[in-house]
Amino acid sequence: MLEVANAIKFAICIAAIASILIVVSRRQRSGLQIAWACFCTGLAAVMVREVFGSTPAALTPLLIVAGCASCSCIWLVARGLFRTDVRFGWPQALVVSGIFLPAVLVQLLTAASAERVFGVAGMEAITAATYGFQGMLSSTVLVLAFWEGLRGWTQSAPVAERRLRVAFLGSFGLGVGICVMLLDHGDSTRFDPALMALLQAGCAATIFLVTGFGVVWRSRNPLLAAGRQPHTSSEADKRADQELGEYIRARVEADALYLDPDLKVATLARHLREPDYRISRAITAGLGERNFNRFINRYRINHAKDLLRANPQDTGSILDVALDSGFASIGPFNRAFKESVGMTPREYRNGRIRQAARPVHLPQPASR
Repeated sequence: MLEVANAIKFAICIAAIASILIVVSRRQRSGLQIAWACFCTGLAAVMVREVFGSTPAALTPLLIVAGCASCSCIWLVARGLFRTDVRFGWPQALVVSGIFLPAVLVQLLTAASAERVFGVAGMEAITAATYGFQGMLSSTVLVLAFWEGLRGWTQSAPVAERRLRVAFLGSFGLGVGICVMLLDHGDSTRFDPALMALLQAGCAATIFLVTGFGVVWRSRNPLLAAGRQPHTSSEADKRADQELGEYIRARVEADALYLDPDLKVATLARHLREPDYRISRAITAGLGERNFNRFINRYRINHAKDLLRANPQDTGSILDVALDSGFASIGPFNRAFKESVGMTPREYRNGRIRQAARPVHLPQPASR
């Protein structure tokens, strides 16, 4: 079982590093994606220490400090998943730094051979006090992460939103319950060490996979505030939604807002000085659109089609067309374009080039 547990942990480490590289390689990164990359950094550091046990002396302090991100940043990831307006201000920075500082302090004291000054007993007391404070903050952050999944819960939310919350709360609650409450604070002597390692690896893998899926899904489906607004059904409200929807359409077209790759519901709401939920409702109920992304992507794809009809020497590569049309990367552009047009951007461009190069046959004069 120990070999299986180590194999799972090593796979988690590789997947976490790959997730970090994906986020770093993106030209545009959201706060949620940055928090996810920080969490993956901490998780990879923890897995390296779990799998290899002893590490080089120069690397061990860095892994210990980096490992703190696995606990602190899961809270930030949860905030990004379940809040429409995610702001990482000084209160969040203070809590997160409070988890890192004890580990940094202990490593600095160890590196400076502080035992010579404080003695072995004094050093042990300092270490116990600092890590005790860290443990208190870590427990608080874990509770806050769980609370983020609960806050704003409503049965009127879309089914996909409710499923995401259930999956996150289930995996996170089970993982924390087993690893922290049962194995760390319970009577771990009753369990076989190999079984404990396998349970820890399974919990880590479940949290990583479920939360990672949530991050990817949320990046493609920004949280809308419409689910938390009171239901409106009067004719006056419907007319107001339609009027606002037409105004949104006019502003998006006139100002070419769709060319901004960072355009979100909150961004558009600030631009039009309207609440987020009104923008979302006007687009879905007023204009009859499926969601905000589909509405904006339609403009982006039409813009891309205009560019693809032009000379490739003037518009550049497919990636250039994607970026110039408001997409942050080529992957979402290819998927959205094929879903809308029925072919890839490259196939569309090649078809236009062949059509333009086809010779035109003029009708021959009738013979006398």
